[in-house]
Amino acid sequence: MQLKPGTKLQNGKYEIVRTLGQGGFGITYEAEQIALRRKVAIKEFFMKEYCERDGATSHVTLGTSSGSKELVERFRVKFVKEARTIATLNHPHIVKIIDVFEENGTAYYVMLYLEGGSLADLCKDGRRLSEAEALHYTRQIASALDYLHHRPEPMNHLDVKPSNVLLDENGDAVLIDFGISKRYDEKGGQTSSTPVGISHGYSPLEQYKDGGVKEFSPATDIYSLGATLYTLLTGQTPPQANDIFESGLPGMPGISPWLRKAIEAAMQPRRTDRPQSIDAFLALLDAPVDSEETVVPSKSKPESKPVHKTPKTPGEKKKSKAWLWALIACAVVAAIITAFVQYVRDEALSRHRSEALRKELMERRRMDSLNKAKPVAIEASIPVEKANPVEIPISGSINGHDWVDLGLSVKWATCNVGASSPSDYGNYFAWGETRPKSEYTWSNLRYCDDNSGNSFAKYNTDSRYGTVDNKKKLELADDAARQNWGGSWRMPTDAELTELREKCIWTWTTQDGKNGCRVTSKTNGNCIFLPAAGYRLEDILYFAGSFGDYRSSSLNDPYGAWHLGFNSNEVDRRNSVRCLGLPVRPVSE
Repeated sequence: MQLKPGTKLQNGKYEIVRTLGQGGFGITYEAEQIALRRKVAIKEFFMKEYCERDGATSHVTLGTSSGSKELVERFRVKFVKEARTIATLNHPHIVKIIDVFEENGTAYYVMLYLEGGSLADLCKDGRRLSEAEALHYTRQIASALDYLHHRPEPMNHLDVKPSNVLLDENGDAVLIDFGISKRYDEKGGQTSSTPVGISHGYSPLEQYKDGGVKEFSPATDIYSLGATLYTLLTGQTPPQANDIFESGLPGMPGISPWLRKAIEAAMQPRRTDRPQSIDAFLALLDAPVDSEETVVPSKSKPESKPVHKTPKTPGEKKKSKAWLWALIACAVVAAIITAFVQYVRDEALSRHRSEALRKELMERRRMDSLNKAKPVAIEASIPVEKANPVEIPISGSINGHDWVDLGLSVKWATCNVGASSPSDYGNYFAWGETRPKSEYTWSNLRYCDDNSGNSFAKYNTDSRYGTVDNKKKLELADDAARQNWGGSWRMPTDAELTELREKCIWTWTTQDGKNGCRVTSKTNGNCIFLPAAGYRLEDILYFAGSFGDYRSSSLNDPYGAWHLGFNSNEVDRRNSVRCLGLPVRPVSE
């Protein structure tokens, strides 16, 4: 039914690599644009209820009834027309269509390929994004919707949801899948008659009704945007619209009050009760300058004898009131300025923290997507087997800490720094620091001169990031292994982690109830266990039990350092920002 890998389209201009997915109206493929040697995504019009394919020629054939032929032809024409319309859109957060053509008895359009995964990938298994991260993506999607809503012929997307928002190489959100979008004339009447689709949890009540979206309304997309924000913050799909109509939204514990109110406003069952524009919705997302009132308790005064006062003249009363109002005005202005300065500082810090998380999530999103069993080919990656736990052979001890001989250039410790057993996660360390912390941010990173990772006092090879010292390897005074374990222990270099990766067999297993990898020497069969301890950012532990990330002493660039990363499918050499808290597995000569 689907095009086979290696199939050529447009006389060899494109070559199919694999199938990415299939819906009721089309099939999406990863392909290569041969001349430019770049990945693209190709969507093929294919109504699976009515279409078939000749396996030898790839030609699409239709059912025998005239009715089905007319139906398929009508939607094929609409498919091409809508693709050409979307190709005219020019916005950084809307997918780029670069080609439209007809072949094999059907139609295709070609898009730039986005490798960062989707927002749905970030929220799978109930994961929640931080408020800063969720708002970062929400504002980008909102920008795309506002662009659609203010075109000369406005558009409703009608299918905003986490799986329809992909992330590009910079980690920015890109809105895709305009398959059920509608165009309207200047008066708000529909000019396209694509069928109305439903995404349960994200579609408002009007999309369930015949003719419910025949007139343009930004509030329909705003409902879906609010539902998407709900998922990013809670890790859960929202209830269906009719359930919300009957019972309201579930509680959202741990979410700031104004964000709860914004989501509730966007997801009102009645369209007229929602914000009527993207700007109105975005205004609800901004934290109030003063969200709580301060009440000063009154103090009882001791009784005093009455004192006779000379009555004030009318002129004196006016002067007294004028001074009183002036003092009140000054106090109010001072309070506003103080609150504004604090708000700006908090917003700046929030953006810096969000940026660190965004970059780190982008780096690991490729590995995360492997959990969906997608075939991913990565240069120099090593497959991970699955097996049962085994005993770890101890070869010796240095300064009270055991090690194993793996037949490599260094001895490998059996435990992480701060761990009491091989399966214990141990402590987490920012790069260049020797003590664990309660929070891991740029603002408290040693040798970082600002709050954003743009200026460093030590270990810097680029003048754009402060004073250059060209140090690319941690000194022992900044080595977490040496400072905590003493003796000859130290953190492994990037080359030593690479040796461990390439000269051992990696087996995903469970040890003492903890997921991780048994790393077995190809030379002598000895092994160690590395738990999938995840990493720490701010005060949160991410991906514990799913990912293992282990620090090296080697700098990659001023912003990040090399480390070894693995999950249940592969192990790879990776770069991570310096402020993250990662575990350390020591080595010794």
